Amino acid sequence: MDKSREISDHVELLNKGHSALYALCILVGIITGIIVSIYRYALTIAGGLRDKYISVDLLSDPLKLFLIWVGFILIGAIVDYLSRKFPITGGSGIPQVKALLLKKLEYVAWFKELLVKFFGGLLGIGAGLSLGREGPSVQIGSYVGYGLTKLFKRDYTESKYLVTSGASAGLAGAFGAPLAGVVFSMEEIHRFFSSKLIICIFLASIFSDFIARRIFGIQTAFNLMVKYPNNINPYLQFTLFVIFGVFIAFFGKLFTVSLLKSQDIFKQTKLPRIVKISFVMTLSFILCFVMPDMTGGGHHLVEHLPFRNQTIIFLLVMFFIKLFFTTISYATGFQGGIFLPMLVLGAILGKVYGLLLMNIFGFGPEFIVHYMILGMAGYFVAVVRAPITGAILILEMTGNFDHLLAIATVSIVAYYVTELLKMEPIYEILYERMDKKKLPGDLDDSKESIKKTLICIPVIAESKFDDRLIREISWPEDVLVVSIRRSDIEHIPKGDSRILAGDVLVLLLPEKTAEEINEEFFKLGTE
Repeated sequence: MDKSREISDHVELLNKGHSALYALCILVGIITGIIVSIYRYALTIAGGLRDKYISVDLLSDPLKLFLIWVGFILIGAIVDYLSRKFPITGGSGIPQVKALLLKKLEYVAWFKELLVKFFGGLLGIGAGLSLGREGPSVQIGSYVGYGLTKLFKRDYTESKYLVTSGASAGLAGAFGAPLAGVVFSMEEIHRFFSSKLIICIFLASIFSDFIARRIFGIQTAFNLMVKYPNNINPYLQFTLFVIFGVFIAFFGKLFTVSLLKSQDIFKQTKLPRIVKISFVMTLSFILCFVMPDMTGGGHHLVEHLPFRNQTIIFLLVMFFIKLFFTTISYATGFQGGIFLPMLVLGAILGKVYGLLLMNIFGFGPEFIVHYMILGMAGYFVAVVRAPITGAILILEMTGNFDHLLAIATVSIVAYYVTELLKMEPIYEILYERMDKKKLPGDLDDSKESIKKTLICIPVIAESKFDDRLIREISWPEDVLVVSIRRSDIEHIPKGDSRILAGDVLVLLLPEKTAEEINEEFFKLGTE
């Protein structure tokens, strides 16, 4: 009788209206938009201060030069302390959001961690480390969603929607790309589509972007004068797109291998951690003098690149310096992402390819900016393996939709080649490499609990659950299939109920096993 009542209560919970959830998603978007916009503005100020006070003029004042160098090392020591004290805030933040949704960790002190993510990223990137603002912005948004879940006492199912909405709002606010924020959440973080999820993340992204545009204006993230080159044979043009997609895929493989290798070398080097951190911060200090364009995320470099007279050799040197500095910056575990540095590397490769075409075919200079845009999209896809997000992100950031077909072609070719190279998405690799046992809040299976929770498992085409009957699946003893959600309608399942692609299975199970079963069944439903 008690079990029947409990099931009835959960079914009632599933069928309740969503107006309160949608209102919270709007609130998540507004708060995330405010915080991420302040973060973005503070990073702009930090970059300006770095350019103003760190110049060749300091070489004539050894004392000031020494003090600033010591300041860089102190900043590194402070950020390193924060990263070790709050390990869940380290790195990009996107793998942590994926782990949170899979119940592999919890945000134990979410407000403190939000502050650490904010100020740690500000200090590290502000001191010139080649890290991006987008990963921290995504995790900051997830903290906001998680915090509102706790403040308003929402259940686990709604918590996932709010956290995903916050992540989407974070990316939208960081780049002024609300549609890319929506697609990224579905393609990379949540990995399934439903009308309720789309509404939630759209609301959060739109309101976050609205706040950001009140502060930064309505211009696109990259201020590039782009003209689509039409004075070329379309068959030759398509062939050049395909070749470029192959070209950039191999450099994407180089990025992934370099990033992972740098992490391993940094971790395995038998030196005190403060010595390794001091080395990285000293490198940043030196680059601020000799190649300031290599420091920070690199947003300004992309905008200045079309107007600089640079040789192909010099551009390749820039590429490898930026690649090395990005991978070693990320290896520190400091709060910062790889999103923006990836786009910068893609833009550099795009200019290299454009210059090659100018030298070989005599094309005009408009091909440089043209292939810079294609390079950013293609490189993102080659590393992250999210082609829809890559295409939409670059279209929104440049504001030129004439390049849609070209971007789609390069992205699909890059995706296909990386598939042949057996490259896993970088965020999947980083998630797998997380030492989840050391993360605070990792769920403890040793504590007995009789509390129940609901989890939702999406089903995609050709997965292990697709086109199978309920009775054909070996369900664990303590798992009950409460309903099959199909087109937002709840169906009470029977043994001969067939599971179809697009369904969402709602399972009732003990909290203590939710972590393991959620991850296992999520893979069965989506792979």
